[in-house]
Amino acid sequence: MSAPSNLCWAADSPVGPLDVTINLAKPEKDPRDIARAACEEAGHAEAEDCVLCWRRGADGRIACAGAGGGAVRTVLLSGEEWAWWFSPYGYFPEHLIVSAPVHRPMLIDHAAIARLLDFVDAFPQWFIGSNADLPIVGGSLLAHDHFQGGGYRFPLMNAPVERTFKLPGLPQMRAGVVRWPASVVRLRARDRAAVYEGACRVLDAWRTFSWQPGGIVPFTEDADGATVRHNTLNPILWREGGDYVMDLVLRNNRTTPEHPFGLFHVPEALFHIKKENIGLIEIMGRAILPGRLVAEMPAVKGECERAYYEILQATGVFKSNETGRAGWDALIATL
Repeated sequence: MSAPSNLCWAADSPVGPLDVTINLAKPEKDPRDIARAACEEAGHAEAEDCVLCWRRGADGRIACAGAGGGAVRTVLLSGEEWAWWFSPYGYFPEHLIVSAPVHRPMLIDHAAIARLLDFVDAFPQWFIGSNADLPIVGGSLLAHDHFQGGGYRFPLMNAPVERTFKLPGLPQMRAGVVRWPASVVRLRARDRAAVYEGACRVLDAWRTFSWQPGGIVPFTEDADGATVRHNTLNPILWREGGDYVMDLVLRNNRTTPEHPFGLFHVPEALFHIKKENIGLIEIMGRAILPGRLVAEMPAVKGECERAYYEILQATGVFKSNETGRAGWDALIATL
């Protein structure tokens, strides 16, 4: 007997249609297990069980467990040879994975922005993006640097800019805040260098940004006195009408006694629907819900739709209220 097919449907929301899927190919992970694995593998040169590690054999062929037996190709990103393949999980059409040549933790920095730009220059027909590089707000695999991309048009990419602002020194740049439940800055320009400069400026400003009224704290100290970073982002890039368009989704992984799983994470009241980290795909408007929900369909279909939009709202560091708008004002002022 063949396995049941993944479920996928469009759900209405205040920001337009969202994709809701129940994926049967990938097991659900606990956010604490994801964070623990990232810590255990930090600093390791390689990991035998890492599905994103790849090697080129003597015959020139590339072997990678994560490719599921499919073809693996390479692309040069900032002078490094990265491997890419179409994901066997198939979260969306033409879903591809782009994997670093060495086993190193994910890191969102200026070099990552440059690599994304190199990728869309090589493959302008596809978008490319990255999970965040911190536990709770990152994806399900933080130990190996990688990107995700493909030919799919996500709901976030169709969302309009609701507020524009200027970036001094970059007159050709169109910058704005996207109308979306998560907190998103959109940059648009024909000039690659301008997009790179603008994205790096937003990243640098956000990494150190503090907004106590909204609970945004960029750094804390752990029990050993070491500095713990909390602010990062999801960078997403595509080509459109000759322009480079980059969305930067602001993320913060701080926890509090009231929110031990994350202040901007899935509310615990919704764990019966979803408890895993909200990564790149879901922040863009395509829910990846656990296969265990299939047994409860169609009774929980409406609950899944409502919960997903509420989850997206929870990830937003600047809420749609007076405090959130004041937070946007403060961040934009630093740019």
